[in-house]
Amino acid sequence: MKPLTIGIAGIAKNTGKTTTARALLEYFQNREISLGVTSIGYDGERTDNITGLPKPRVFLKKGNLVAVSEKCLSVSTARVKVMNRMDIPTPLGSIVSGRVVEEGLLVLAGPNQSRYLRTIRDWMYRHGAEIVLVDGALNRVAPMVETDGFILCTGASYDTDMDRLALETRGIEVLCNLPGTVEIPPAVAAGGKSVLWDQNGRILAELPAFLWEPGPLAILNGLPARAGGFYLPGVISSGCLEAIRRMTIPAGFKFVFENPVKLLLGGSVVTARLFVEDVLERGGKVFYRRSLPLIAVTVNPFYPGYKNETCRYLPAFVDGEVLLSKIRESVDVPVFNVVKQGPEELGGLLLVLGRQAAC
Repeated sequence: MKPLTIGIAGIAKNTGKTTTARALLEYFQNREISLGVTSIGYDGERTDNITGLPKPRVFLKKGNLVAVSEKCLSVSTARVKVMNRMDIPTPLGSIVSGRVVEEGLLVLAGPNQSRYLRTIRDWMYRHGAEIVLVDGALNRVAPMVETDGFILCTGASYDTDMDRLALETRGIEVLCNLPGTVEIPPAVAAGGKSVLWDQNGRILAELPAFLWEPGPLAILNGLPARAGGFYLPGVISSGCLEAIRRMTIPAGFKFVFENPVKLLLGGSVVTARLFVEDVLERGGKVFYRRSLPLIAVTVNPFYPGYKNETCRYLPAFVDGEVLLSKIRESVDVPVFNVVKQGPEELGGLLLVLGRQAAC
């Protein structure tokens, strides 16, 4: 099996990310698969720091590889033999990597930059990890471009309107699972700016890397047939995408984004999905330089319900079967409720991906 790095990203707090991670950890640990575990940001608290409701923590067995901020070790019950102190800063101290020598609960906190996650991933591969799990969230998903794909954890805590939730989930799938990546002319990528180029790779115009206001995009309106494509290395706002949709673009014109994150973080996922679908319908093309595939979705019917009478949050739930059905109908990737179904199908899917990648 080829080593795999899998991200686990919650669309919001309390959507089942840690529950999904725990289920997969149990699945792989029971099969004696060598695991590495790290995080983008911070997780592992006993209770939600807003609602006060209990949160599951990550339990690791002896032999697992970990990479966490140094201060995490003193507040975890798992005992870790430190093998390397990495020059990777976090608010909770530098990253240390090592192996669990006494099982227990671990608080996860890790790097928030792609290059640091890449360093950790490669270290874990060198020390025998077959699967690396990266705990994260959709609002800090950028470093996950270093993974082989991610699992989206969604649920009623993000939106109790299940139809709206299904629409959002479908949008994320469309943005992340566009087929293929593409190379762009070297001169286009060299300057770190948004670039309009012609079919011969010559630069026609340069714009800021991050596009928040539609004004500069006026150059795209009424493009000549020789225009080849438009490269955007940074985040682009929903307003800018709406402006492009109102413009005329030549057939075959390429929009090339650095990765799906640049569309996911621009505002409205639904607007970004409509932009992609509209460009494709009009004969244009949308590509990424680097992919971030959505592998699967997990759903959680729980949400923290606020009671005015007591000024407290209490556990509440939407209909779990209806939620599972609606999300399954909206996307093409597999959808699971790991609490009801257990981790076997999801874990098995990841093992199949590893075997396919090795072929």
